[in-house]
Amino acid sequence: MVKKFFRNSTSILFQRQTTILSAAAILMILMLASRFLGLIRNRYLAGQFGAGTELDIYNASFIIPDLITNLLITGALSVSFIPVFTSYLIEKKEEEGWAIASSLINFSLVFFSLTAVFVIIFAPQLTKIIVPGYSPAQQAEVAELTRYMVFAELFLILGNFLTSILQSFHRFVIAALAPVMYNLGIIFGIIWLTPLFGIKGVAYGVILGAFFHLLIQIPLAKRLGFRYRLTFDYRSFGVRKIAKISLPRVLGVGLSQFEWMISIFLASLLATGSVTVLKFSFDLQNLPIGLFGITIATAALPTLSAEWANKKISDFKETFLSSLHQIMYLAVPMSVILIVLRIPVVRLALGAGEFDWEDTVSTATTLSFFALSIFAQASFLLVARAFYAMHDTLTPVKVAFGSLSLHVLLSVFLTYQFGKVSYLAFASSVAGIFSFLTLLYLLDRKVGRFDRKRLVLPAVKTFLASVVMGISIYFPVKLLDAFIIDTKKTINLIILVVFVTLIGLSLYLLVTWWLKSEELNMFTKFLSKFKNWRKIITPKEAAESATEPVS
Repeated sequence: MVKKFFRNSTSILFQRQTTILSAAAILMILMLASRFLGLIRNRYLAGQFGAGTELDIYNASFIIPDLITNLLITGALSVSFIPVFTSYLIEKKEEEGWAIASSLINFSLVFFSLTAVFVIIFAPQLTKIIVPGYSPAQQAEVAELTRYMVFAELFLILGNFLTSILQSFHRFVIAALAPVMYNLGIIFGIIWLTPLFGIKGVAYGVILGAFFHLLIQIPLAKRLGFRYRLTFDYRSFGVRKIAKISLPRVLGVGLSQFEWMISIFLASLLATGSVTVLKFSFDLQNLPIGLFGITIATAALPTLSAEWANKKISDFKETFLSSLHQIMYLAVPMSVILIVLRIPVVRLALGAGEFDWEDTVSTATTLSFFALSIFAQASFLLVARAFYAMHDTLTPVKVAFGSLSLHVLLSVFLTYQFGKVSYLAFASSVAGIFSFLTLLYLLDRKVGRFDRKRLVLPAVKTFLASVVMGISIYFPVKLLDAFIIDTKKTINLIILVVFVTLIGLSLYLLVTWWLKSEELNMFTKFLSKFKNWRKIITPKEAAESATEPVS
């Protein structure tokens, strides 16, 4: 019995997810675990250091290493590698696919090594450009921590290569566990290494977490057939194709990262703690984006790629619209809840130790401005992947350039006018909504127009129900906080947040049921399948082909 339990348990980790919704559900569960650990990580950081100088230094040290990694991971891997690699799997050319994967890893390592050496040598000069508002001593600390973070990014790059491979085979469980391991490593650093090394202890935890991120994915990648080869086949058609479609994507990611760098640049010129407030609020608004946007978009990409490759345009449209409205159905109400419950949420997530009331209010205000565009940022991930599935990475770059221009102009103007970090979040939201709507319009033209009723009506229902929910819970929150529940106690604060959230979501479900939302019916049917959860999680004896497209 023990042997059978172990076999079934491990098979759950390795088995193939056969629908977008089942893959997304698994991703959501594990993403929730990862983001929950991220919240614990931030709470420990806030309690240990507060929104002050040390955390400002820590957060700024990620800017340059993250830029390098995102150029490689987001630019060349998750959206450029997967469509091409998937086409090789569909054509039963796995050996060629593995050779391409090894070549790309080697080219990426060469690029990373060269840029890493440059960053390590010139970290002090680069830091002065990124955070000009910091004192010379603070800039020196940022430069030192930046050098540590570069080593962590090496493991993340290799780990995300394996993530892309696993996702191409529709194995999402292990790939989604990797970020969980990353956050566990950071938490270990905060709790056990910080007392010994101060803020450097957190940096050591980042390196440890990145190593675990890579390590957990190696066994399944080898099981699927991956064998690393020391090869640099630049003449391979697949390598050249990925390079060709990656270049515009890399530029797009660079533009997106530049937006964040501008925000950090401007925040460094404001009051002490502004960089930390911006980063904490950014992480909080990323929770629903990660849960609903990244998961569904990630799960949909292999299917969209296969449908486009097989010239099933009508199926491509239906997959896209279904996934888009699923994201919006989940993301929009969470935006409203974060806006209404911004103070209680920030107090629960960060309000401990050195993180005082002023820090709480500033973070909550910034969060509410970020939350305005959660639906757009989550949906943008899917729209962009629809273009990547069509091997078109140039169009998103054009939109990214427009978004960057708008973001920079608005950020500079609002910072000059108001001098508060929260307005940087507002500028980000305006740019995010612009990007989503513009790219959706261009996709509509590229695929020969979506059915207008199918495109617009579900979104109207979702927004209407969310507005009704927001208005209905706003006044009870004020009443409960002011006269009924003493929210100075953590347990009462938890009761308030849970109670109001459940009431709000129940009302949201009721309104969408009354409006006959297709997304509600879809999720209800999916959840009903969990009555037979043993059949869902137990792998079939005859394993499905890894190259078979998801339906």
